Parts: sequence; structure tokens; C-alpha cells
Amino acid sequence: MFNPKHDGYAAYALYPVVSHNYEKMTFRFPIKCKICDFESLVKVQAGFLEKASVRIGCPNCGSLLNGELIQEPPNVSLNFDNAEHTDGENLANDIPIIPISTELPIPKKSTEIVEGSLAFTYNPYIAFGDSLSYDKIALFRDKYLGFAKFRDENVDSVENIITLFQGKKYNLVISESKKYFAKIVPEINKDFEENIDSCYYIISKILKFFILNAIPKNYENSYTIRLLNKGTINKIQTDKAALIHLKTELNKFFEIEREFISSCKILVQFIKNSPSYVPVIALSYIGFDEVFDKKFGITTFSFDELKDNYKDSFELLARSSILYVGFSNFAKHKNEDNFSTISNCNSLNNYYNLNNGLKKQVIEQYPLLKKYYRFLLDSQIRNAIGHAKTEFFMHEQLIKYYPYTDLKKINKFKEKSLVDFAYHTFLMKLAVLDLVDFIGKWHYRMK
Repeated sequence: MFNPKHDGYAAYALYPVVSHNYEKMTFRFPIKCKICDFESLVKVQAGFLEKASVRIGCPNCGSLLNGELIQEPPNVSLNFDNAEHTDGENLANDIPIIPISTELPIPKKSTEIVEGSLAFTYNPYIAFGDSLSYDKIALFRDKYLGFAKFRDENVDSVENIITLFQGKKYNLVISESKKYFAKIVPEINKDFEENIDSCYYIISKILKFFILNAIPKNYENSYTIRLLNKGTINKIQTDKAALIHLKTELNKFFEIEREFISSCKILVQFIKNSPSYVPVIALSYIGFDEVFDKKFGITTFSFDELKDNYKDSFELLARSSILYVGFSNFAKHKNEDNFSTISNCNSLNNYYNLNNGLKKQVIEQYPLLKKYYRFLLDSQIRNAIGHAKTEFFMHEQLIKYYPYTDLKKINKFKEKSLVDFAYHTFLMKLAVLDLVDFIGKWHYRMK
């Protein structure tokens, strides 16, 4: 079992060191920051995965150093925009080491990052421990590399199909889908009418195939099945008139076609960005819940990129919640506008005009929606990122955010490690996939 403590974790060398059992290699790159001329040593654990983006902070000035790690076994190259390689001669014994990995990092306790507090951050260096066997890693490796090959060969076709859908070229959506995906998505082989309803279903199936090949299969055995099927569509699936009625009424508050396109574009971007974070997060995925296994994490993100990604997904999911609320009302009362004993809301129009915080209070009164949306609509993080204040400590991978607008609490802050924020954002992508799947099934059953 590879253990960084026994493989020069606190030392350095000028030559690669072969780790135990995993056929991986440790490479060391002495670099100098172009901003402040500070020298440090980047230690890379290179594994079996693909080209990866590396974003680290200079230990001295904190500047963001963007890099690209390219693996061509048995060699690895690493180049940065704001740092240059040094010759590696006469390195100081106390030179700061920045360990990075293309796979699973381990946590470490940080020193004082924010004045007056101790934080828990992530050291991006590989260590498997006893909880993951080599066989499990190997199975994931084979599955992921199969996904990566399929992604590279087909992601442009998916993007083109979505563009055709946006242009209302429904006949071309169907023909292109059959041309590229009929072999791996059997449902596409059916005879479809050349209309928007068929295209919703076909596109949802393609995206679902893509993404569910990059995460554990137990995702579909989790809470989402109860929410999306048993709790909503399946209760009224035989009532075509009801489904058509719900489309007419709910489309007044949620423009289904436009939002479906937005959802698909978010998922395509997720697929394109998968080399950066899918391998690690998927491997440490433990269920559709905001519970992160503290043994694993990832640090190859830029916080600024994640912020925009998070905000787009958050707003989309907040808007789309009206679909699930409307379906839930109809399934229970045969009337999407009947909120019955739900407090603080008496109509869909009322719900539509609530802010996200109040929407969440209404959702909390729906047993099937409560757990699902609890982490999706975390208004404190969203407000801090979009309206209040956040600070990011690059080298420590720590987010410090101020979620309160009340003057008495305005200086109070919370902390979240970048890896937890990335995992949160990842789960939101699965919720976007749920939305696409929901819309696809809904329209398929209206045919």
C-alpha cells in the first residue's frame, strides 16, 4: 500500500521514485513564481488518468499558478503560466513542497489560515488507506477510461444535437441521435415522431448515458428515484390529459423548452470538464446527500470558475423546483395550484414570486422534496458568493464567506474547503441531470 509518509513526503529528490503496488510514479518539479520569484517544489503523483488542469497557489504571495499536467507514461510534463522551472540544483532543505495528484488527495490540518480560527484543508497528494482496495480502484480505472474515450469521440455530437434542438430542427435531432448513439442507447432505435416531445426524451437519454457512465450506478437507486418517479410522474403517468394540462400550467412559470436547453448546456460543460474532477469525486461519491467522506477530496479547481458554475446551477434548480411542487400538488390533490395545509404559500403564482429562501421554507413541508432540496438551495452560500462577500485562500484551498446581511451579524463568517464546495457543485450537476430526465419522461408519456 502506498504511503506518502514512507515515500519521501517530507523530502525531495531529483529523480522519479516508483511507488509501491500501483505502478505509478512520483515526479518532482522545482519551480519559481514569476510574480514574487519564490521557489518551491511541486511533487506530482501521476497515475493512470488523463491530461489534467493543475491550479495551485504560490506559498509566498498566494498568486494562482495555472498549469497543465500531461501524462505520457513513463513520463510526465508540467507547465505553468505564472511559474517557470528551475534547474533543481542546490535546493534548500526547507524548500516548501506543494504535493499534487491526478487522483485522490488526503486531508491535512492546516495552520492558522484565518486569524483566530483553525481550518481543515486538503493536501492534494495521493493516499488510499485501507478503505479502498486496489481491485476497486482498478475497476473504476477501467470504467472511467472507457467513459473518457467515449466522451472524446462523441461530446461534439451531443453538443451539435442540442444546437439542432435549439434551432427546432427536430428531424435532424432524431437522425443525428440515431447515427451516433443508437447502438449504446437502445431507446433511440424506436420510431419517433419528428416533434419536440420526442426530442426531449431522446436528448435526456443520451445525456443520462454519458453521465451515469462516469459515476457509481447506485446513484439511480438513491433518493432521486423516489422523488422523480414514485413521488411525481408515476402517480399520474397513465393520465395523458393531466400531463398535458400540467405542461400548459407550469410552462407559465417555468419556460420548459428554454430551461431544458440551459440544463443540457450545463451538462455538456460538465462532460467537457470531467478530466478535472469527475475521477476523484465520482470515486468518493457516497450518495445523493451533502455528506463528504473526509478521507478523499480534490483540489484541481479554480474557485472563480466554480463560483459561476455553482450560481448557474443554483438558479436553474431554484426555478425548476416549481415543476416538482406542481406535480406533487397534482398527485395529491388533482390540482397543481392546491397547496392545502402548506404554510406561507397558497398558489403557484405565489410560489413563483417567493425568493429562494422562502421557496426552501415551502419545500421543507413536502416530505419527498425536503431532503432533496436541502443542500441544493443553500442560500447562505449562494448569497455570499453572489451578493455578500467571499474570500478565497488559494494556497490553503479554503473559502471564507460572509452569509449575513443583518448589521449585527455582518462580520460573522463561515468556512468551507474548496473540495467540499466542488463536491457540492458536483451534486448539483446530478440534480440538473434529474431535471433533464424528468422533462424527458414527462414529454415521452404525453405522446
